[in-house]
Amino acid sequence: MAASVAAPTQTMTGGEAVVRALRAGGTQLVFSIPGTHTLPIHRHLTANGIRHVTPRNEQGGGYAADGYARVSGRAGVVVATSGPGVINTATPAATAYADSVPLLVVSPAMPTDVEGRDTGYLHEGKDQRGAMEALVSWSRRADSPADAAAAIADAFDHFATRRPRPVHVEVPVDVLGASEQVGLRAPHSGDAAATPDDEALDRAASLLARAERPALVLGGGARGATDAATRLAERLGAPVVTTVNGKGVVDERHPLSLGAQIRLPATHRWLAERDVVLAVGTELGESDLWGPPLQLGGRLIRVDIDPGQLHKNAAADIALARDARTVLEALVDALPPRAAANEDLARAREAIRAEALADGEPFLPLAAALDEALGDDGILAGDSTMASYYGAVHFVPMDARRRWIYPTGYATLGYALPAAIGAKLAAPERPVIALAGDGGLLFTVAELATAAELGVPLPVVVPNNKGYGEIRAQMIEEQIAPIGVDLRVPDLPALGRAFGGDGLRVDDPARLAPALREALERPGPTVIEIPA
Repeated sequence: MAASVAAPTQTMTGGEAVVRALRAGGTQLVFSIPGTHTLPIHRHLTANGIRHVTPRNEQGGGYAADGYARVSGRAGVVVATSGPGVINTATPAATAYADSVPLLVVSPAMPTDVEGRDTGYLHEGKDQRGAMEALVSWSRRADSPADAAAAIADAFDHFATRRPRPVHVEVPVDVLGASEQVGLRAPHSGDAAATPDDEALDRAASLLARAERPALVLGGGARGATDAATRLAERLGAPVVTTVNGKGVVDERHPLSLGAQIRLPATHRWLAERDVVLAVGTELGESDLWGPPLQLGGRLIRVDIDPGQLHKNAAADIALARDARTVLEALVDALPPRAAANEDLARAREAIRAEALADGEPFLPLAAALDEALGDDGILAGDSTMASYYGAVHFVPMDARRRWIYPTGYATLGYALPAAIGAKLAAPERPVIALAGDGGLLFTVAELATAAELGVPLPVVVPNNKGYGEIRAQMIEEQIAPIGVDLRVPDLPALGRAFGGDGLRVDDPARLAPALREALERPGPTVIEIPA
């Protein structure tokens, strides 16, 4: 890992120190709604070459930064004003925490002589930093301009060298305006981990070499190891199943791929029959499995950059606390090639597909239209909606070029639209589509105005089930008279037009793919309502 390099000290205000530290960390774009207390930061953005994008709510800005980070590989950055502004980022920050997304929230804080005194100062809350600390990897209050620059550099170091969960840096209003000598430093560069432990790696390679029925389980932590994961699967002849966060790490059209099917009981039964399972970059959590921990009949090897994950939910027989790419490349080098020995793969694939169809068959026409419109390198941003977790997850294939972004762990409503905006800003040359239910869309519908102002082509596909369809179904199953789930839905296509984009209703599934293609050529968002 390369050491950070300190620049000569210069006199600058806290606001300038924040911006220049962001730039030194590689920030090209921030999402922010300017506020009275952020003016010392906004003063310096343009001069330092940082683009400013204004969402219509900081929550939307947080999701947009999340989508930007997932697609670009760089940290997403939100500058939020003190009080209500930064607290509006709390749900996106928690979403990023659940899915290990590098999100940096920068905010002003109460002046040094006011903090904690409950004086009624503008935007004053009981404990703003404490509120964020409860949701992110760490939250730090900077006491000087130099401290602000150092905290932001530490944030980028954190993203590069550890599990990339979100962080929050707050700078008191008086510190933003104060001046002192500040020495900026570039963040650490290089890979997140050193060479894997030789003894543990040798044991893992030996176990995999002897395995008769190996399998790979890949999570979002394996996303930076697509090539190595594919080569290892091929070398072992081992089938691959992923979590939803790891969808597409190995091409889902690959003969060894079983797709993002980890939640299905048929997958659990199949994994229980493997003699060795290699799980990479996944916590194997309830939100992945939709049920209790896996009951494996064989040996378990786990790879994770976070040592705290290696025995969580399923204790590892062999644990490797290193980044995925380093370990998988070392295993490829250590193992001889062999032919696939999984004669039951076709049977497993058939059983898994049958279970996926039990809930997902109504979404097959939608999945086919999305598959066609995405092309070779499209990005699909999914909301926590049945069309996503019963439909697109199972039936829209992804690979190293295509990308699926989705709030897996926190299951956040309102994610898809702003995340798609962030994805489009990260990859303007690629087609991006948002998929949200009518209930979820209304959480962040104001971001249609953001997409219209940016002029980015963005189809927003909305299956309309007139409220909260999944919870309605659960209530009926539990013999609860539906309450609070049957809602009046506004004219969704008209909303698209009212916000400065376009809108239409497509009742014929055969017309959806052409409608998506047209929307991908039209500047601004296009709300496409379809029957649920």
